[in-house]
Amino acid sequence: MISTLRDSTAHVFVDAIETPVIDELDAHHLLRVLRVKPSDLVTVSDGKGNWCSCTVGANAVLEVTSETFVQAPPISKLTVAFSLVKGDRPEWTVQKLTEIGIDEIILLAATSRSVVRWDKDRAGKNISRLRRVAREAAMQSRRTWLPNVCDVTELFAIPEIYIADPNGAPLDATHRTIAIGPEGGFTEQESGVGAGLVSLGDTVLRAETAAISAAVLMSDYRRKRN
Repeated sequence: MISTLRDSTAHVFVDAIETPVIDELDAHHLLRVLRVKPSDLVTVSDGKGNWCSCTVGANAVLEVTSETFVQAPPISKLTVAFSLVKGDRPEWTVQKLTEIGIDEIILLAATSRSVVRWDKDRAGKNISRLRRVAREAAMQSRRTWLPNVCDVTELFAIPEIYIADPNGAPLDATHRTIAIGPEGGFTEQESGVGAGLVSLGDTVLRAETAAISAAVLMSDYRRKRN
């Protein structure tokens, strides 16, 4: 990781890197929670790889103190699609996938064995909340590229996706899009819509654990290719 990003007091996202302005929630977090002082270095990014260093005034106005740097996108996009789970576990899963470095996060539409199902109104509200979770996790982990949290998507609509299954082939560098089923798993028919089956280990994992395991393994292979 770039040392300036790692060592900054805080990292926030803005709409325009040329004229950075932080929103009200981020301003509150910086000034009231983190208690950032005018002398503290913070970094800001537009979520598209562009970032710079700033200081923050008492009124939350950003003063740019460096040139704008550009961090290239990852050499290959990594995607994890996971089935809906109960309670606050979707938020936890999205948070951890973001911290690990996954580029695209997909919430799968209900499959045959799904227990949790979102109607249209609920899906819209929940996706908005999950995007905020991903944004906050990207700030904490000093990412300059925001992950894309997609709308609820049907399994068959995701191209070149591999299905996580204990009977699959061991995960390797060729697996860059992986689907995690509900607690009861995918049916045989659902598992057949992908490019193949991929194993995450020798044990049966909870849905959220499987999602994180897939993310760690894929990210490690990508890191080794750099």
